[in-house]
Amino acid sequence: MKVLRNVNFLLILVCSLSCTPPDQQQTTIERVDVDTFEAKLNTLNNAFLIDVRTPGEYKSGHIDGATNIDFNQIDQMKVAFEKLDHNQPMLIYCAAGGRSNKTRILMAEMGFTQVYELSTGMSGWDAAGKSVSLK
Repeated sequence: MKVLRNVNFLLILVCSLSCTPPDQQQTTIERVDVDTFEAKLNTLNNAFLIDVRTPGEYKSGHIDGATNIDFNQIDQMKVAFEKLDHNQPMLIYCAAGGRSNKTRILMAEMGFTQVYELSTGMSGWDAAGKSVSLK
């Protein structure tokens, strides 16, 4: 009888853990190093790359394909973020990791489910010898 109760308990536990509602996605909000960031950039399907530096910093060199959304214009940034798909993978960076770290926290609070932040920013990207675009 005791064995039967244990089996029933295990069945209920397994069922409850595996019965996650389909609309509930796992949330991943991470600070990552240069190599991980580059790997995510190259492998995540439909990832959106965001440079949160000023337009002047962006023009001086950025990661190819990045969209510039200036952290210093926080109200405009929030409006732009509201228009984005919150389930789409987001890759964010700034100059050294300060503004992008705050942006990562903001995006988590806004309900984004996949955010990867380059912890060392463009300075780390440059130091690692990664390509920079001036387009």
